[in-house]
Amino acid sequence: MSGTAGVIKLELARAEDMFETPTVTLGSTAGGTIAGIDRCLAELTAHPLRPPVHLELELPEAEITPGTGASVVTTLQRYCDEHHRHNENQIRGMKRSGWRALRVGFPITLLGLTIVAIGGDMSKSDPFQDVVDIVGWVLAWLGLWYPFDKVVFYPTDLVRENRALAVLRTATVSVVPRSESTSH
Repeated sequence: MSGTAGVIKLELARAEDMFETPTVTLGSTAGGTIAGIDRCLAELTAHPLRPPVHLELELPEAEITPGTGASVVTTLQRYCDEHHRHNENQIRGMKRSGWRALRVGFPITLLGLTIVAIGGDMSKSDPFQDVVDIVGWVLAWLGLWYPFDKVVFYPTDLVRENRALAVLRTATVSVVPRSESTSH
């Protein structure tokens, strides 16, 4: 597969291998071991390409029929739409879960800040004052870290994948016969 100049090239044994895990033929150097759609998404998330993107599928000549390209485009668009919706639901669920985590996190933060305030009232010569301050600040940080991490950072991978899905959905697709020199 290559992703230069807005072109993603995939060598597949069957058109269905674009969406299914391919059957591996031992000793063959043709085809892949990962579904083509997953390879495209990995390419687009690792090396984002701006539309228009062209997807070139190399298939054995026996696998190419007059409607192969149109069928791949229809299934590709359906796949992208369904996965985009699924990811959006996942993102909403993560954010909701993060805000709900504040129910536990906020009291932990208040406990930590209370400990810090109590530690501030201790004599500076008290050997436990530093320990009390550290424990209080760690609790204060811990109570807010997980909820905000879940709201802000957890969804970023899915947002990135949705960008790739949007680009892939609008890709033009061509199906070309694989040259005999590359297959076994």
